[in-house]
Amino acid sequence: MLYFILFGIGAGFILISLVVGELGELGGFDGGSSGFAFFKPKLIAVFLVASGAIGLILTPNLYFPGVGGIILFISVTGGLLTAGLFNRLVIIPLNRAQNTSAFNIQDTIGTTADVISPIPQGGYGKIRYNISGSVVTSPAKSEDGNQISAGTRVEIIYVEKNTYFVRREEI
Repeated sequence: MLYFILFGIGAGFILISLVVGELGELGGFDGGSSGFAFFKPKLIAVFLVASGAIGLILTPNLYFPGVGGIILFISVTGGLLTAGLFNRLVIIPLNRAQNTSAFNIQDTIGTTADVISPIPQGGYGKIRYNISGSVVTSPAKSEDGNQISAGTRVEIIYVEKNTYFVRREEI
């Protein structure tokens, strides 16, 4: 019965996370560098599912008096190993990949961009620029309010409310 409960709680958490979103990142237990990695809710769910599944597999096959403690030890150990491997082989590589493509908007100041949608006088257009190995498009306004035609090279001067204020690049 214990293994059904472990398996059910872990599987239920995983299903709810898939439906609702990243529940595992709430409450500050996201396993960042400041905390112990096992406190990531995703890893707890993997541990529960693995421990429950291992216990369910072993219980009917090894049901002899006095082996309940051994089965519990094997299922908990297997759950810990599975959660550790999942962290090492899935979560850590995904976090590294995510961190390398992320950038701070303020890092774009001074970056050269191309106007891809004309910026009318006092209005909004669109720019394209490269940062952290990614090509990004963003809404833009002319810093001085003048029109800037498509194809013009501009420099990002500042960002306000996700709008990039640009000026023509001086040659």
